[in-house]
Amino acid sequence: MIMKDELKNYIQSHKNQFDDHSINEVDKLALWEKISEQLPETPKKGIPLWKKASFRVAAAIVLLFGCLFLYFNTNKTAGEYDMVSDEFRQIDTHYKSLVQNQIQLVKTSANLSKQEQEAFLSHIDTLDKEYIKLKKELKQGVNNQLIIEAIINNYRKKIQLMEDLLRRSYPVQNTADDGELIL
Repeated sequence: MIMKDELKNYIQSHKNQFDDHSINEVDKLALWEKISEQLPETPKKGIPLWKKASFRVAAAIVLLFGCLFLYFNTNKTAGEYDMVSDEFRQIDTHYKSLVQNQIQLVKTSANLSKQEQEAFLSHIDTLDKEYIKLKKELKQGVNNQLIIEAIINNYRKKIQLMEDLLRRSYPVQNTADDGELIL
């Protein structure tokens, strides 16, 4: 009881000091440091899954399946693209050379007027723009077979257009000896 009375007397005599709540930052930090030293350390609760054998086995299986999926999916896509690009390169080279030869014949033809040549070249430019769009679609890899067929048809249209123009510009001559046609 004596202790309580002394504490009570002390509190009442220093009441004004207890009402003053202002404390500077350095004192706050020092006070908190003393308090934190006295706090018991509580271990963080967690479930160490990596220690369990069943979790390690499950993780290894998931990792294995993921790697296998990526390996087979990547190789399949790359092989299909290589096949398409090789096939496309061969077709593209063949038709480009045919078209260039035909364009050269049209440009050097003396039987065609400038207007006919310009109209022809404008049609070829339109088909070239279509070709560029098809080539971009081919790079996207969606339905490659149809796109390659469309590119081939584009080249065929160019060649047909050129052959029609050249046929109209050159008169057909028959020779009586062998019955052959000369263009």
